[in-house]
Amino acid sequence: MWSDRETARDCLGYTSYVEVLANICTHKDLAPLTLGIFGPWGSGKTSLMQMLQNRIAEAGETGGPKTKTLWFNAWRYEGREEAQSALIHAILAKLAEDKTILDETKELFKRLKEGASILKLAKFISKTAVTMTPDLPGLLDCFKDESEKLAQTMEAFDKDFDEVLKRAKVGRIVVFIDDLDRCSSSKVIETFETIKLFLNTPACTFVIGADSKKIAEAITDVYKVTDDPRQKAKDYLEKIVQIPFSIPEQRMTDISCYIGMLIIGRHLTDEGWAELIKARPEFYGAGQALTETLLRWPAKNPALFKGIDEVTEELTQVLPYAESVGRGLRGNPRQIKRFLNILSLRRQLAEANKLETKPDVLIKITVLEYVWEEFFETISDTIDPETGRSDLIAAVMASAEDASQAQESKLVSDALGAPGLVDYLQLEPRLTDVDLSPYLFLAQTSLNREHIAAVQPVDEKARTLARFIESDDSIRAKTAAKQAAAADPALAAAVVRILLADLAIAREATVAARIVNGLVPICRKSPENYGNALKTLNQVTLTNDALAVAAVTLISEAEKLGVVGAGDMKQKYLKESPIAAALAGSGKDRRQRRAGG
Repeated sequence: MWSDRETARDCLGYTSYVEVLANICTHKDLAPLTLGIFGPWGSGKTSLMQMLQNRIAEAGETGGPKTKTLWFNAWRYEGREEAQSALIHAILAKLAEDKTILDETKELFKRLKEGASILKLAKFISKTAVTMTPDLPGLLDCFKDESEKLAQTMEAFDKDFDEVLKRAKVGRIVVFIDDLDRCSSSKVIETFETIKLFLNTPACTFVIGADSKKIAEAITDVYKVTDDPRQKAKDYLEKIVQIPFSIPEQRMTDISCYIGMLIIGRHLTDEGWAELIKARPEFYGAGQALTETLLRWPAKNPALFKGIDEVTEELTQVLPYAESVGRGLRGNPRQIKRFLNILSLRRQLAEANKLETKPDVLIKITVLEYVWEEFFETISDTIDPETGRSDLIAAVMASAEDASQAQESKLVSDALGAPGLVDYLQLEPRLTDVDLSPYLFLAQTSLNREHIAAVQPVDEKARTLARFIESDDSIRAKTAAKQAAAADPALAAAVVRILLADLAIAREATVAARIVNGLVPICRKSPENYGNALKTLNQVTLTNDALAVAAVTLISEAEKLGVVGAGDMKQKYLKESPIAAALAGSGKDRRQRRAGG
């Protein structure tokens, strides 16, 4: 299994970025500086920041004025009153680690800490314009309200802070602020205000890791921006963040390389990781031969592994389908890690339960479950219990390839509109004719099953299936009827009772037609229900061609079994509906031709 936490082991090729960004963070002509590391959740922001911190910390030990680094997790202070001053306290605590200066600067530290503690930034944040013009009278009022003795000006705070840095012989302190986009909007802005108003000194560099969209939302939320909010948020962010760096999107080569290195790394000794990271350029430059290059590397370095066979087997099972994983998960590193953990668990469960599964189908169906969860749960709801095949997938594929094959089904139309879903379903292997039963069994530990009939009491199961059968969604109705037919006799009988009760009071012929269509597979599997079905049907006065066709199908099967009165009922519907008669006739002709041939 792979840890979901960030890592400083570079399987993503971030090293080249780290070197450039480290030079920027410590460049004397760029201070004061705020660097933004932007990217969505799971894109690798924290891992890149950790590599950057390690690189700067190493360089800071090479003589001259010291460079200190500090990691500040903003989300840890969410909901705490002192969060607005926590950043200043954290920086002071970092400087206080140098015990040699602590005695001679005690008074300075005391004034700075007390000053930070009484800052009530929330009072004047709302008065601060998006142009970043601070409300200085409001700031001074904050001091006066708390303590007349500590009514310092901004200049006094800066002077004390600069003096502490000078005595500590610190030329630069680089503060890494992580998880800011997980904080409330007010805490996001408080952090920015603290940086701008109190720590805007050449000695401070801030590296902020966040999703820029979340930060923009916080800006428009706090400042109640209604006039061109996108541009105003952009202007504000540009005043705070001098240099933005967005995590580049992972391409298929990046993803395949990342997946291969994760698999190899899981089987390495601790010493082997350094060698694996060194080999990344070799993997990345292999082009079309990437899979073969990754497979050869363990054999070339056997001493680095606990066992060669296991890593080779896993690489062989997963690498050929890296494109499926990459396209489904959009190259998100954290999602890929979590997906590989799920996949590993599923393979172990399949082996423990002696289930026959194919690696390519297991990977594809697991991606489907992970990315398009609602669609996958609907597949689970509507699976054909006899064959394990999905009528929903078949209908979506047919509609995508030929619009004339579209069915009256919201499930199908929703799937056709889901971003990326149809393209993914069209990748090999196709799932249209696959028995998905073993894969759904493996997925049952993670599916949201609160709404699924399988875990409901029998009467609720029956009502759920009956309502699905009566729905105007053709896929939902068809699959629910198949599930009722395959259910145990008690459940099937309960569904029939509900359907017949609804048929007796139906006010629309279309509803009656859906009910009769649902009764066909159930009665076919449980013939004892034909008698009551025909008795109720005989009382229905509504009619249209759809109902007549469904009724003739049901009655014809009952007639073959010798159900009393079936023949007369059949003639009644054939007379009332020319379409039903034509379909019945064409079916009879086909049977006669087959018998004669």
